[in-house]
Formats: sequence, structure tokens, C-alpha cells
Amino acid sequence: MADPLAGLSPSQQAQLRLVCWVACVDGVFAEEERELLSRLASRLLPSVDPYEAVAALVAQNSDDLDQLVAQLSGHDQRLALAKLAFEMACSSQDPGDTSPINNAERGAYRRLLEALDLPEAEVNEAEWAARQAMQEAPALLDRFNRILFGWGAWPSVDSLEFAGTHWL
Repeated sequence: MADPLAGLSPSQQAQLRLVCWVACVDGVFAEEERELLSRLASRLLPSVDPYEAVAALVAQNSDDLDQLVAQLSGHDQRLALAKLAFEMACSSQDPGDTSPINNAERGAYRRLLEALDLPEAEVNEAEWAARQAMQEAPALLDRFNRILFGWGAWPSVDSLEFAGTHWL
């Protein structure tokens, strides 16, 4: 069986695997987290079954954060990943949790931050931006698309047509 993630760049694979690791580290892969990664996979890999892609992400789940972080393309991508990981950690909450992030995901997020080796001020800004983004209307999937595809305020026509998005 071919690797369903083979169509992604190493950097995109690393980002998805790290975000998946944050989602799964507590032993609970919540439906919100699974659905989010499935929808993202369907946009990144339109010819691949998104559930197979998510299964591959989960199967490739690794604690070797340093290796995955080394595959990221520079400082901006590390900073973007800090923001995305924080958003993913906050995306689902168990009914008994008193904090937006459970202890396992908080510990994983801290381990990821150590591997990313970002200045504390930049991490604080990324977390602030993540909190702001979570309060705004765009879905987490749209924020993933902006980061993974590099979309700014206006995506290119090619990107829109590739993603199947209709526009005026």
C-alpha cells in the first residue's frame, strides 16, 4: 500500500505530524481533532482518502520531536507551528477539564516549544494570536490552510481552483 502522505512536502508532513502528535498525546483523539485533520488532509491531498491520510498520521505518530522540527522550513514555520499546536491543544476539551488544555496536551505543547526553541516573547505573541483567532469566525481548518499553503488575504487563482473553492 502506498503512503497516503507521499504527496506532501517534508515540511508539510512534519507540520501535520506534529499537530497530530499534540492531538493524540493525551490518549484521546477527539472527534473534533479527527474531523479537522481529515478535512485538512482532503484539501492537501485531494486524490487521497482523508481517513487513510489521518490513519497514516496516527500510525506515524512519533515522539522524536527534534527530527520533525528539523524538517520545518525556518523560523516563520516554527512560529506558525507554535500557534497551530496551541490551537489544536485548545480545540477539544473533556467535560471534567477545568483548563482549556488538559495536562497531557499541556506537557506535550511545552515539549514542542522546547524543540522549536523560540524566544518566550514570540511564543507569547503566537499564543495571543491563537486565542484571538479562536474567537474569530474562520475555522481552524482555514488557519491551517493559510499556514500550509501560504495563503495570505487573497489566495492565488491556482490555489483556489486546486482546492475546489468557488469565488467571484
